[in-house]
Amino acid sequence: MLKIKTLVGTLLVAGLIIFAVMSMLDKKEDKQALLATGDTKEFPVSGIEIDEKAPDFTLQTLDGEDKSLSDYKGKKVMINFWATWCPPCRVETPHMVKYYDAAAKKDNFEILSVNLLSNESSSKNVEKFIKEYKMNYPVVLDVRGEIQKQYGFVNIPTSFFVDTKGYIREKVNIIDEKQMKDIIKSLD
Repeated sequence: MLKIKTLVGTLLVAGLIIFAVMSMLDKKEDKQALLATGDTKEFPVSGIEIDEKAPDFTLQTLDGEDKSLSDYKGKKVMINFWATWCPPCRVETPHMVKYYDAAAKKDNFEILSVNLLSNESSSKNVEKFIKEYKMNYPVVLDVRGEIQKQYGFVNIPTSFFVDTKGYIREKVNIIDEKQMKDIIKSLD
């Protein structure tokens, strides 16, 4: 039984790696083609870098409530960009929920979860995902992909870790609970 679980886990990780690499290659070709024509509106030439101030933004929840990154000033923040159809997002979300439930308050930590609604077929899928994974941290909607463009990334999931002074200290694509714990501790 343990061997089967190990094999399934290995195959899942291999599949996620292949998905991420293929996605990166597809987006890289798209970006290169756009850059070759001089059209850089869709893909910024460079995104937000480590040690830069995290750009503030305000987005709405499914209930229409405004949430801003600046609402969490003085806290350690994970800005997590994701979509419901993304397999790695489905893998990392339970780790995020578990860590958040266990340690967010004591670690002065918040997750600001940004769904890339511009890549979704329906907001109903987002609502279903939130309920299915019991996400009890703020989830906001990037309806037109503007924040994704502002932060300058193409692969999802992508998470930016912001320290208490508002500076980006880490950028991670797929994360688990242990990685979260280590990164959040390093933000002290």
